[in-house]
Amino acid sequence: MSITLMAYPMAFLINPEEAKAEKIKKASDEQPVNNSNAEQKLKYIKVLTNIKYDELSYLMNRVDCIELGANTFKLDSGININFVVRGKYLYVELSGGLDNDDLQAKGEAFFKDLDSIAQRNVRLIDSHEYFYYIYETFYTKLSEIYSVLKNEGATQIFSTSDNEVVAIMNGQNLKYFKPQSSSEFLLEVEQKVTILNIGLNGDCEGTNVTYGLTNLKIQTNIKKEELKTLLKAAKYLYYEADAQTPLKNSNATLNWVMKNGYYVAEFSGLNNAAITKEAEIIFRKLNIAAGRDLRLINDESTVVYTYKTNYTDKGILLNTLTEHGAEEIVETGDEISCKLFGMEMVYYKKDNSQGYTLDITQVSNMKECEGLITDLNDEYGLNIQEMTYNKIKERLDKENMRLESETVLEDNSIVLTVEV
Repeated sequence: MSITLMAYPMAFLINPEEAKAEKIKKASDEQPVNNSNAEQKLKYIKVLTNIKYDELSYLMNRVDCIELGANTFKLDSGININFVVRGKYLYVELSGGLDNDDLQAKGEAFFKDLDSIAQRNVRLIDSHEYFYYIYETFYTKLSEIYSVLKNEGATQIFSTSDNEVVAIMNGQNLKYFKPQSSSEFLLEVEQKVTILNIGLNGDCEGTNVTYGLTNLKIQTNIKKEELKTLLKAAKYLYYEADAQTPLKNSNATLNWVMKNGYYVAEFSGLNNAAITKEAEIIFRKLNIAAGRDLRLINDESTVVYTYKTNYTDKGILLNTLTEHGAEEIVETGDEISCKLFGMEMVYYKKDNSQGYTLDITQVSNMKECEGLITDLNDEYGLNIQEMTYNKIKERLDKENMRLESETVLEDNSIVLTVEV
């Protein structure tokens, strides 16, 4: 008898409790396929959300669409959106007579807009996203469905009191049901996506954990007596009691902190794009009002980008930085500082968190910075995978178990087949 073990490069990084309000991967990258639906037409997609009914009007008034009826809309992209009450939350049905790929792509774009407007991942339900792909079939009898499911190796096949058939195939929940006034069954395939891409802004492949921008600190050359005048000229308010400026385009916050006679602008929030966008807008206006770049100190930018990571192993983090060519690495307790490609990086732990927080300064090119972060993340994951792989092999030796084979897949996952 043999068993198969899977070692994923990034699986160790999954930390759902630390990622409840962050963006995640596209479900369309993992569309379920099996013999019973591969040749069928995708009729519509159902997506669970954490949107409450009283939020619906606010959200959809900010989306390019027309209202077709109660809780039903048509987007400029051509797809139809129908919101259905499910307990205290709504779920969404996406349809429109498009081909499978087009419907999924346009649906993903719609949810990106909703995420940006709501300032959270609206699909996040207890650290997962739930998608239900509903396909048309030609089956009219329960006996036909039972026969197909058994031939394809499905398990836990049974019918319900609602004349439905449910089963599990390849780890996925399936359901055949017949709508009213229809003679043919529809197939519903559940797709549950676990949180992997924490705080990722933009497109992603869903295989790598990345950093989430949580704070942006900008040291300025604004003196105490200048701030109110500059904000007023830029048409922003200043609440002196909280040393805070209300922002106009998102739920990100801006606090002004005095340091060495000059203000530091501290932006915070849960959405990467919102934080950077607000910073760009307000400093563009403030710079015009001041007639100078308020972010330069001794002709150098002092912007501090703060990221939240799920790195927990100090030794492997140090090894990863060294392998990537980091210089001037200094280790002080749980804090690690270094220089890499001209950027200054400080990893530290705060608020009793197991994972490290990262501060980066001297960033001259944001895209290069994000690329560096992704590369480091990949290397860290592979280093953790190697450590786990070696521990598994050591354990097998101790238990006198024989390794039959091992295979490295395209996504760098390792498949170990063990004789037991």
